[in-house]
Amino acid sequence: MNEHGETQEHPESAEAPGPPPGQADAGKGPRGVVLPAKKYRLKIVLLFCDLWAAIAAGYYCMIRNIVRADEFSWFSLRMISTYIVVGLTAAAVFAGYILVKTKSVRSRIERDNELRQDPNINVWLTAFDWSWLILFVPSMAALVLCGVVGCFINWLMPENAANPVVQRAIGGFAFGFFCLNAAVVLFKLTPTRVLVLLLAVGGFCLMLLLMGTSVFLGFFGKFKYLGIRIDPFGYLLMAYVGFFYLRLIWICGLFDYITMSPNRLDIQRGLSETERGIQRKDFRVSIDTEDVILRLFKVGRIIISFPHSDRLPISLLVTGIDKKARYAMQAASVLSLDVGQ
Repeated sequence: MNEHGETQEHPESAEAPGPPPGQADAGKGPRGVVLPAKKYRLKIVLLFCDLWAAIAAGYYCMIRNIVRADEFSWFSLRMISTYIVVGLTAAAVFAGYILVKTKSVRSRIERDNELRQDPNINVWLTAFDWSWLILFVPSMAALVLCGVVGCFINWLMPENAANPVVQRAIGGFAFGFFCLNAAVVLFKLTPTRVLVLLLAVGGFCLMLLLMGTSVFLGFFGKFKYLGIRIDPFGYLLMAYVGFFYLRLIWICGLFDYITMSPNRLDIQRGLSETERGIQRKDFRVSIDTEDVILRLFKVGRIIISFPHSDRLPISLLVTGIDKKARYAMQAASVLSLDVGQ
């Protein structure tokens, strides 16, 4: 799916800005520093490089059809390509003109840059919900690894009899890793539960060893039936599909996010200016990082509740929870702001 921009610290995440510890409290006056707007163009270009490449290739093919085709017909390939090129170009120009002229779109990037350039705010947080799919990023990384290893095995021993055995072993590893990842997502693995799980697995293995080495090896030998042979490019395709959905979540997070600043919580929904402001006394902030595996990958939940209204709590699954939790608690703890001269 804008951390902060103080001169002393520049975190990599782009969703949760705020000052590093040691800055003056917001109640003691404005920081007096206007931070430069963060530039997201390079990030967007890299994040959607395959999309830009597909658009460029599509335009190239259609323009080639327009230039090279000799026959003329209102429904020929040449004219259909012309309709598509003219229509897409006109729609893009019109949409860009409307957005720039009216400035009706309220994106997370624009909102974060406004806060960065406000000299009266020295702590803030902008965040969006990555949803449960972000928890399967380790599985996507494992699929990429399996795909690369599978391609290397096919190149190293294409006709060897051991190739199918190795490919099934790689498939079994991918399947087992996905099951483990799903178990982490479904069950909160607190340190106590992890300890109990390790003790249970260790006790089970010890019991099998006491029953005999043949029983121990025979039990684990059954796992060979979990071997799944998948073409190496199949692993890469599955990883790409997961990455595609993560980018969709990131795009949705541009227009569905929360902004927390001293004394105020803004909830943005949709493309237009529809945010609703909530005063500090009307909401509570809590951090959920009990899952030891998620904490290892710096993933956690920021939960915002509204005890004085019937509004449902807001739960945001975010990355970089160690820094964003600190910024959220700092922003929620500020009670007043002095106005600068």
